[in-house]
Amino acid sequence: MDLFFNELSLRVANDRFGANNWFHALGALYKAASVKGLGEIKVPAVFFGHAFTHEYSFYQWANDQDFDQDLRLLLKSRITTTPLIEEMLEEKAAGSEKMFDCHCNGQNAVGLGAASSHLFDAMAISLSTDTLWDKPYVGVNVTGFDGNDIWEDTSDVRHLYQEKHLDEHADWFRTQRRPNLPNGNVLWLQRKSIFPNLIFCENVRGQISGFSGNQPEFLQMKKRLFDLEEYAAKRQAGIFNADELPTLVTPESETRKRDFANELTHICPDGATRLFDWHSRFTPGAGRIHFYPLDDSNKIIVGSIANQNEIK
Repeated sequence: MDLFFNELSLRVANDRFGANNWFHALGALYKAASVKGLGEIKVPAVFFGHAFTHEYSFYQWANDQDFDQDLRLLLKSRITTTPLIEEMLEEKAAGSEKMFDCHCNGQNAVGLGAASSHLFDAMAISLSTDTLWDKPYVGVNVTGFDGNDIWEDTSDVRHLYQEKHLDEHADWFRTQRRPNLPNGNVLWLQRKSIFPNLIFCENVRGQISGFSGNQPEFLQMKKRLFDLEEYAAKRQAGIFNADELPTLVTPESETRKRDFANELTHICPDGATRLFDWHSRFTPGAGRIHFYPLDDSNKIIVGSIANQNEIK
């Protein structure tokens, strides 16, 4: 798990000692975060060209013998030149028509955008230069193009400005210990061991076979499945409470159930045919996981994983 640096927190200090105070705070925050399993601090290109004081770059600070050597070595090893965030974004977009543009407070936000749920679904970190960033979540506006349509969305990006913010993200750190699933085919092959309380209809296999690990949709879809699995593991047979799930799940409207009954009906592994009413959303786009909570056990059947537009 990498951290993505918020370049909008860059400022110019009065002198190199003021800049050192910022790096000292960043180093202490990183040390606390690294205990949680966070790795490198990914930065955009502007970071290495930024003057933290007049003609005083990050590398000049890193080689300044007046300051703590251990701290300088730590940040020099954790803030790496390759890959830059821009390079990571280019690699993610390679071979895809998907494009994203992120803004925060009216400014282009490379680091915050990369950490958003639409891209790497990670965590951002800022220099302690401005109390504007003293919050555990930072809102960004995301505009995307998927090859056909332009869409807009808002995202609350997980964020670190001071050590106490780590506690705000305890649940997220827990979810990061979930098993790694590199693509849809592996998910299908390992579904019984990784999702023991979910039952997948056979048609799901084809629907997820094209997903790869670098797709934002796949990252979000996995999260929703893990949410369902963790809820199913603790639910009582015959009781389904949508409010106990961490993200919004809703039933289909009566109109959609009537108009798209065939598309919402699937043959289940036990041979029964069921109409899958409940669904969980995943983005970008209109991804839906349609599911059916069984009445006679705690298990939940996953009937379909597809874009909502495909069943219209």
